[in-house]
Amino acid sequence: MPPEAIMRSAEVALRLSIVLSVAAFVALAASLYEIDRREKSSADTAAANLAEIERHLQGIDNQIRVLSGQYAAQLSAQERRLQALGSQLETLRQQYNSRLKELEDDLRVLRLEQGPTRR
Repeated sequence: MPPEAIMRSAEVALRLSIVLSVAAFVALAASLYEIDRREKSSADTAAANLAEIERHLQGIDNQIRVLSGQYAAQLSAQERRLQALGSQLETLRQQYNSRLKELEDDLRVLRLEQGPTRR
C-alpha cells in the first residue's frame, strides 16, 4: 500500500473515530436528557448524570488524544520516508548526470579519433 494511501487511511480513521465519539456523546446526552425529563429527577440525579457525562467526556478526550498521537507519529514517519526518498532521488539524478557526461565525453573522443566521416 503506498504511503499516501496509508496516511489517508489513518486520517480517515482518525476523523471517523472523532465523529463516532461525538455522535456517541450526543446520543448519551440525549438519552440522559430524556431519562431526566421523564423521571423529573432531583438535583442529586442531575448531578450524578452530569458526573456520568463528564466521565464519558474524559474517556472520549483520552481516545482523541491517543488517536491524535498515533496520527502524528504516522505523519512524522511518512515525512521521514519522503525525505529519504527525496535524498535517494537526488543521488540518482546526480549519478545519471555524471554518467551522461562521461558518455558524452567518450562519444566526443571517439568522434575526434575517427576524424571527419565521408559521405
